[in-house]
Amino acid sequence: MYGDLTARQKQFLDFVQSFMKDNGYPPSIREIQRAFNLKSTKGVKGHIDRLVEKGYLNRKDGSARALSLPAQRASFGRRTADNWAPIIGRVAAGLPILAEENEEGRMPIPERFHGIEGMFWLEVHGDSMIDEGILDGDYVLVRPVPFVEEGTVAVVLIDDEATVKKFYHRGDTIRLAPANDDFKVMEFHGPACESIRIAGKVVAVFRFTR
Repeated sequence: MYGDLTARQKQFLDFVQSFMKDNGYPPSIREIQRAFNLKSTKGVKGHIDRLVEKGYLNRKDGSARALSLPAQRASFGRRTADNWAPIIGRVAAGLPILAEENEEGRMPIPERFHGIEGMFWLEVHGDSMIDEGILDGDYVLVRPVPFVEEGTVAVVLIDDEATVKKFYHRGDTIRLAPANDDFKVMEFHGPACESIRIAGKVVAVFRFTR
């Protein structure tokens, strides 16, 4: 399972997985440095580079907490499948949102949501929801539900494109409202509403510190 890792690389991978299980987010480079009592971050970065190259970790550039477990490796580091949820990237046309082809990795979920089936993380692109505290690059945790109350922040599929908006449905009109005055409300009427589907309710937001 780990035959292509050195003993030291395995120690680093074990630490990252254990830290993510205990805290719900990945360790920073300096936290790894302190855990191994190293004098500088150079050695840490070298081992992390190797783990990324070998496919044991994913890394998002420009973030202090940039690490995540790839989907195919995530099972090595989780206690039970219910403690983790897939990170959904761009939704592939014609596929269910939780199709394996849409996965970009996995992250732990808060304990209060353990055992809920179908939970997933979605990376937010853009500033349309900043007044709800959801920023570009954040990850929202989504609980799959077919219906939400008026004004609920939800992940909505327009055909096969996922967007995070406040959802309103009155009569034969669906409104997807941003939380930023610089963006316009999206409205759909009559037959156009058939292209709209609720993927789930946003229940938590995670942000990597920089």
